Amino acid sequence: MTILTALASLYDRLADAGEAPRPRYSVEKIGAEVVLDEEGNVIRIAPKLVTEGTRRIAASLSVPAAVKRTAGIKPNRLWDKTAYVLGITAKKDEGGKPITDDEGRMVPGQEKRTAAEHEAFKLLHQDLLADATDPGLIAMRRFLETWHPSDFAARGFPEEALDQNIVFRLDGDTDASGVPLYVHERPAAVELISAEEPCGNQSLCLVTGERASIARLHPSIKGVLGAQSSGASIVSFNLNAFESYGKTQGENAPVSERAAYAYTTALNALLARDSGRNVRIGDATVVFWAETQNPKAAATIEDLLFGALQPEDDDAANLKIRAALEAVAKGQATDGPELDPQTRVYILGLAPNASRLSIRFWNPGTFGDFARQIMRFWQDLELDPAPWKGPPAAWSLLYETAIQRKAENISPLLGGELMRAVLTGAPYPRPLLSSVVGRIRADGEINGRRAAICRAFVNRNIGQEVIPVGLDPDNPNPAYRLGRLFAVLESIQRRALPGLNATIKDRYFAAASSTPARVFPVLVKNATHHLAVMRKGDGGGLAHWLDSQMGEIWAGLEADLPRSLNLEDQGRFVAGYYHQRWARKKADETEGAEELIDAGSEE
Repeated sequence: MTILTALASLYDRLADAGEAPRPRYSVEKIGAEVVLDEEGNVIRIAPKLVTEGTRRIAASLSVPAAVKRTAGIKPNRLWDKTAYVLGITAKKDEGGKPITDDEGRMVPGQEKRTAAEHEAFKLLHQDLLADATDPGLIAMRRFLETWHPSDFAARGFPEEALDQNIVFRLDGDTDASGVPLYVHERPAAVELISAEEPCGNQSLCLVTGERASIARLHPSIKGVLGAQSSGASIVSFNLNAFESYGKTQGENAPVSERAAYAYTTALNALLARDSGRNVRIGDATVVFWAETQNPKAAATIEDLLFGALQPEDDDAANLKIRAALEAVAKGQATDGPELDPQTRVYILGLAPNASRLSIRFWNPGTFGDFARQIMRFWQDLELDPAPWKGPPAAWSLLYETAIQRKAENISPLLGGELMRAVLTGAPYPRPLLSSVVGRIRADGEINGRRAAICRAFVNRNIGQEVIPVGLDPDNPNPAYRLGRLFAVLESIQRRALPGLNATIKDRYFAAASSTPARVFPVLVKNATHHLAVMRKGDGGGLAHWLDSQMGEIWAGLEADLPRSLNLEDQGRFVAGYYHQRWARKKADETEGAEELIDAGSEE
């Protein structure tokens, strides 16, 4: 099933469940309402804001579908921003920032196009509402006949409404439940919007296979991180070079108006902030959904996927999610039919590309397949000691590849490539390992997350041998053993010379992990001197143990050390270093030891 077909099919399920607007409507941010009496007189203009954290933002409301605006003036039906509806906007300076008065309030005014936008809104509704008999529609028509933009300041309407999207309501008008009923929600308005005839040329729709009116422009998609706030498109032909055979815009890839509305509305619902069906991975925004006629089953599966891709700090919740996925992955019985392993699941990765959206990846599959791959991903990253408190999230790996761990420094393509590997079991992208090794060489930080990435990459991509979860004293790989040896040499230096500002890790790790034959002879010679210093003091027992550790590791290496290590071997070196650095020493290995000692920690 193609992306558009799967999304169009999803719309029907969402609409039936009340999670998507009715046809020809869309969910938009509405920041204010104009309350009218039946004569069209303004009783009040009131902000319609909700609290989200510490911010006050516009509320989400289902309204007649937003028009697709480019450079021209094109009003929406029965709602729009204040420039169109009221002919007023916030005054702005040359930099485009709103001008405020002495009390910090925005000052109403007009921009170059404001008068033309307001006139277009009035003309549209003069025609649309000319034959209206509904009291709400009549009141709105009368309002537009008598309203003047100067009324806003003259009557002292709230400046918070400026530049917000605005809807209309008759004073005291509510539905059967007592909820305020807006003009565009009145039955007559819904019928008016639904009765509009399709205006596109007839052709065969590539999504439904039916002959229907073709959408010239597809509705905008909003909510993709980094894309234009006004929305972006998956399908668009905005330059002549993209067109062919004399066809223009959407005719080059014919999708019916109904299918275009369905797939974009479904995608916007998935991208909504509180949908629980999207996560951010690098520059990619990932959406996912289950294909089933059972709403409870779909919600259960989608909740589990969200919890797996975006783990919480709640240990109990993580354990529950892990247990459920493990059962599904193994084909074991679950608590109910909601966790059917054969349920179809779709995962789509989107990334911004100017006014368009790029498809980072598209992975259709079964819930059981994805459960197995997610479990495998978690197992790949297991390490002792564990660098994560709970299941690791894929996005957290990307920060280990970025300078200063800033999101803007993450490679644009790496997030999509990593998610493809996580969801399909494909090899991890090579830039994942090269970036981690590069960051270690640059900042000298060797933490558990970076070591886990190195282990995961080598085990999945190479597959010739397996780096275990914890220390493996019998592992014969030279790079792994050299990493262990470096950790022991560092520990010897720390014990012999406490209080050092910088150790051999800070000065020699990059060289030792890439050209060991050139560096290790010098480090071992220095370690011999450091052991002698320890024996002269109170560290004789520990010196003996560290010396024996160094000897045991040396015994598994050939006389001629590798002159250089490739990228994969540098990953093994990091894993060996981390294992040895944090390995616990048995109490009976040093005569008279009173407690367990971290071989690489400072006391």
